[in-house]
Amino acid sequence: MITYLKIVVIVLGVLIAAGVAVIGVKLAEKNDELAERGGDAAADAAPEAAAAPARRGLGLPAGAQVRRMAVGEGRLVLAVAVPGAGERIVIVDLRDGRMVAEIALEGAR
Repeated sequence: MITYLKIVVIVLGVLIAAGVAVIGVKLAEKNDELAERGGDAAADAAPEAAAAPARRGLGLPAGAQVRRMAVGEGRLVLAVAVPGAGERIVIVDLRDGRMVAEIALEGAR
């Protein structure tokens, strides 16, 4: 009886090791597939994305301070305090770095 139990344990151990090896091979294949599909698009877009912030400024006046910021759905929302002009909300598109909207907060000084 103990001999059969030893055989079962060895067979199950081999099956577990084979299963882990198959999972590793499948993960490597999927990684290569994603790199082939997404790698070219990311490489093409990377120079433009990296250059966009350098070419564009938000046009905030000197002395403006970012008080708060939040990110969501491809947009960056900034609460900006401008000396002598109060506060404003600036919304920036993260894909191309352009300012989407600027909202002056009335009475906020």
